[in-house]
Amino acid sequence: MSKKIIFSNLDSSIKDVSKKMLDNNIGFMPIKENDKYIGVITDRDICLSIPTISSINDSIKSYITNNIVYIDANSSIDDALNIMSEKKIKRLLVKEKDNTIGVLSLSDILNYSSNKNILNTYKSIFYIHDNEKSLIAEIDEFYL
Repeated sequence: MSKKIIFSNLDSSIKDVSKKMLDNNIGFMPIKENDKYIGVITDRDICLSIPTISSINDSIKSYITNNIVYIDANSSIDDALNIMSEKKIKRLLVKEKDNTIGVLSLSDILNYSSNKNILNTYKSIFYIHDNEKSLIAEIDEFYL
């Protein structure tokens, strides 16, 4: 888990958030309003919103995801992997009591664990639905 939470405020622009992500080499950023986390934005969210952005100085308000997924600091890695798999996400905010204390990413787990469920979690997150066909992303140990 990364204990340094890099965040932006709700009134930040897409340009500011993108620059902060670039400067910190991150692809996920919690968003705060009045000292409370109210959403998250990812580099993918920004990329997918490009066709609808009129200016890079637009506020991120319309582009954040308001559904924040937390995990308790005392939870197991398997619990984290199950949540990530179920929600099809790669990052969780970590809470201890009422305090947000860090960000746990699938990469953190991959880099510091020998857990065998990681590959299945990756496959679950990257499961692709293509009209009537269902495809599974080609991910194996080679790509990890």
